[in-house]
Amino acid sequence: MSEKIFDELQKLYDNSKVGALVQEICEYYATRVGYEDDSYEDEIEPHEIVESAYILFCLQSREQILDEFAIVRKRYPTLYEPVGAFHNNLLINMDYGRLEGECATRIANYAKDTTEKEVLSHVETFARSSENLSEGLDKFYGWLHTRSR
Repeated sequence: MSEKIFDELQKLYDNSKVGALVQEICEYYATRVGYEDDSYEDEIEPHEIVESAYILFCLQSREQILDEFAIVRKRYPTLYEPVGAFHNNLLINMDYGRLEGECATRIANYAKDTTEKEVLSHVETFARSSENLSEGLDKFYGWLHTRSR
């Protein structure tokens, strides 16, 4: 990871206007760029699942998340570069029902005997019952791991 990205990540984590979920997403995309030979794929979830889960949780509070990404774009341009496409995907998909459906389908296909409806229900439940979206995402992954693959 470049020194500039590391420096901007440190500043991002000190910025109280950017929530834990956006911070986590920025770190995820920024650190993926630094890996050679796709070694980041040793993570617990495949990147398609991680990205879909991020989108589903961002959609739970879309306007706030878009505002936070605008801060990242303005104040941390080096950090924003690898996450820009993710942000634009949230920004330009005004019909986020379709985007939500695509992400739920991707996750349901990953978790054996799981429906899109179950995925969306758990995302909503964990997002609403948690102190923040990042904590809800952690609970969602906990639930996802209980599903047999």
